[in-house]
Amino acid sequence: VFHNITDTHVAHHLFSTIPHYHAMEATIAIKPVLGEYYQFDATPFYKALWREARECLCVEPDEKGVFWYSNKF
Repeated sequence: VFHNITDTHVAHHLFSTIPHYHAMEATIAIKPVLGEYYQFDATPFYKALWREARECLCVEPDEKGVFWYSNKF
């Protein structure tokens, strides 16, 4: 249904115009290049969605204008 977007999201951010049918192939290729910088959270989609809805309360810009999720607790 989601064309593996949860496990190929890093590739999507690096190559936003890549067709979904090449995203898995691109993900496999970029993992060794990124090495320790490749981040992956194996939390199931529905649990991650609930966690983010519960814990991420707002979005705030940093000094460079980049927006980050923030938790006021």
